[in-house]
Amino acid sequence: METTDRPDGPAALRGKVCLVTGGAQGIGLAVTRALAGQGAHVHVAALTQHSVESASAKLRSAALESSVTFHLVDVSNRNAFEKCIADAHAAGGRLDILVNNAAFTHWRDVADTRVEDTEQTMRTGYDAMVYGVKAALPLMRAGGGGHIVNMGSAAGVVFVKGPSAAYAAVKAAINAYTQILAGELAWTPVHVMLVRPGTVSGTEFFGKRVPSNRMPRIADFLPVSTPEQVADAILDGLRHRRTIVDVPGYLPLMYRSYALAPQFFAKLASRGGPARRDFAKPANRPSTRTEPQSGSADNAPVTGPGSPALRLLNKLSPGAVRLAQRIVVPLDTALHRHSTGRLSTGRGLGVPSLLLTSRGARSGKPRHVPLYYAPHRDGYGVVGSNFGLLHHPAWTANLLHHPRAVVTTAGRRIPVTARLVEGEEREEIWQKLLELGPAYQTYSDRSGRDLRIFHLQPTAPEAGR
Repeated sequence: METTDRPDGPAALRGKVCLVTGGAQGIGLAVTRALAGQGAHVHVAALTQHSVESASAKLRSAALESSVTFHLVDVSNRNAFEKCIADAHAAGGRLDILVNNAAFTHWRDVADTRVEDTEQTMRTGYDAMVYGVKAALPLMRAGGGGHIVNMGSAAGVVFVKGPSAAYAAVKAAINAYTQILAGELAWTPVHVMLVRPGTVSGTEFFGKRVPSNRMPRIADFLPVSTPEQVADAILDGLRHRRTIVDVPGYLPLMYRSYALAPQFFAKLASRGGPARRDFAKPANRPSTRTEPQSGSADNAPVTGPGSPALRLLNKLSPGAVRLAQRIVVPLDTALHRHSTGRLSTGRGLGVPSLLLTSRGARSGKPRHVPLYYAPHRDGYGVVGSNFGLLHHPAWTANLLHHPRAVVTTAGRRIPVTARLVEGEEREEIWQKLLELGPAYQTYSDRSGRDLRIFHLQPTAPEAGR
């Protein structure tokens, strides 16, 4: 559930009094900096003196130290956390924003996880959130309104092998609690928002608590966020009084995909072994949020060279290409077929995509393949790149033998006739595809062949079909 602009949404944060738990490192520190940078005074609940000193130095270098007050507190201790909230309220005479961000976790298999660690994960993530909500809510009501922000996670929505079971359970509980609380407080002056980040790189979460190889291999092919991007999304959510914020923007697609076929999704996530990227290293990536897309080929968005999906594909080694074919292609095919083209990895990343159903050149049986496309003359321009492998993909041979095919995209099944293009028209489509992603040039160079380019022109269905 998500609301659009509300007239009572804050136009600015100047003068607001905020409290961020776990606000001295990672996402919490990025949120602290973002709020302080907008003129708010931020109280930070931190567990250790070391994290306070490190955060203070970073805030000092950004000339924000005077806008932040640190409290050494264990938020899983109810009395201590309630006193921290009372102190922050007393210092500013109000409490406008509470961000429940603190977390504790060690990602291990259940058999290797101590009961005490599971309990601490629940106390720090879920119990502390409840303490914070119960202490802050009456203060906000008495003060005329406020914002409660609870930090969930994609791990609390999609359940696959890799994440800690305890961590996923806590985030699932936060997810449920926050959405029900938001419903209870809807249209009141107190706004409640759930934030569900996906993989966030460059934090102590991966640096100290979670080995990157606990992530599934498919995570190597998906965009990650930075703490600053999550913080920016939170500020945007506060301004627009959103009830759910998912970062990066492809996550709702992933959640719907998982809901459609959880067993298939779990099986897919288990293929290829563990991730190979080091998620502890910072990654600078542009926002991956996308706007709703039209079903018309001419209106489909064409992202430039900055598209995270195609930038990543540009770097794939032949071994990674084979893995992408085993993981990404079956996932994309399943998404298209289950949703009639409304869902796909490409659409989730802002890349126009379709599912092509052709007839096998030899078997005559239906063959499905997901493709990115460039809008061209009321139809679709597609290329047989095959990730830069030496041979032409099978679907191009299918179209040469049987030009009649079907395109599935944006909830529609569209009969098309395929035509292999040459000359100026080929160059025209090729340039559009290169604007979509320069990876295609890499594929052409790597393959050593002339990539087949087709124009898929919508046509009337054949009689009897």
